Amino acid sequence: MLDESIRERIHWKDPINITKEQWMFLLEEKNIITEQDIQLLKLIYASDGCMATAAQLAQILRMPHHASLNSQVGRLGKRIVKKLNISAPQQKYGEGFNWWHVPFWGTGAKEGFYWILRPELQEAIREIDEEEALLLEITIPEEIDFDGHENLYEGAKKQVCVNSYERNRGARDRCVKYYGARCIICGFDFEKMYGEVGRNVIHVHHLKPLSEIGETYTVDPIKDLRPVCPNCHVIIHKKNPAYSIDEVMAMIKNMRIE
Repeated sequence: MLDESIRERIHWKDPINITKEQWMFLLEEKNIITEQDIQLLKLIYASDGCMATAAQLAQILRMPHHASLNSQVGRLGKRIVKKLNISAPQQKYGEGFNWWHVPFWGTGAKEGFYWILRPELQEAIREIDEEEALLLEITIPEEIDFDGHENLYEGAKKQVCVNSYERNRGARDRCVKYYGARCIICGFDFEKMYGEVGRNVIHVHHLKPLSEIGETYTVDPIKDLRPVCPNCHVIIHKKNPAYSIDEVMAMIKNMRIE
């Protein structure tokens, strides 16, 4: 809940005709609220007062700038308005619409402009969390950097492969529920290090090489997946074929002995 000092500063809090039930429906519609949007909403939901600035979110997501988040939220607002066939919030001054204002209230502060989850959206996320505790867990896409050339120059393009199975919330969530949201190799725990904002933040590593996974392959969350921190995940993929979990654990053990 927001304290009174913040409530008094909110200057974008006009009502919009979206109920808690409608938000719950939208959260299940992946073509409306995408995996990337879910991640963003969850980060804000986990923040103090269910509010955060775009710059703060960009820092958590390891993004160089928050401009892309502004665009992402604008597209989200447009999709929601179109899906529900409702009126978009008008700009306070001038013509046009505030698409960001569809999912958020807003308030300015010295550290930036805060996006605040609308109360009905907060309630929808809270109810889904209670009924299906893993539905909206935070997922940071696991990016594996394949640097196959030593002679790379500044500004050269590099291939980054994002594991598509990381976007399967069900498999990822069952893996984390079974093993816990801490690195199975080194034991790193984001929540212990960063507090609430780090809750359930973890990469998920696929034991079966991606080259062997076809479109019809069904991932077994317990047998095929393991939670690992970004550091250990990078080391796993420092060679091809990748190091095994046991091999990386042995590296850490040997370094501690030395």
